[in-house]
Amino acid sequence: MWKSINNPALITIPPLTTINPLIMSTKVTTISTNPPVNVKTWETRKKYYWAYDYPGNSKNGPFKSEKLALLDATQFSSDS
Repeated sequence: MWKSINNPALITIPPLTTINPLIMSTKVTTISTNPPVNVKTWETRKKYYWAYDYPGNSKNGPFKSEKLALLDATQFSSDS
């Protein structure tokens, strides 16, 4: 936190987290498996990750492209 020169009120910067939409955009895709599953993909530092779009699931990756991340998610979802 710091104070503005012209305004004595405190200025706060939002934390750099994966929840902050200004830092990371997430795409949600439905994979047509039986049953269908929702998968979210995102990019961080030119690397791509995916995770199931349900609470408590861990991320998978890194991958060189979003296409490779989705391909891995599709293969992983079809293996079971």
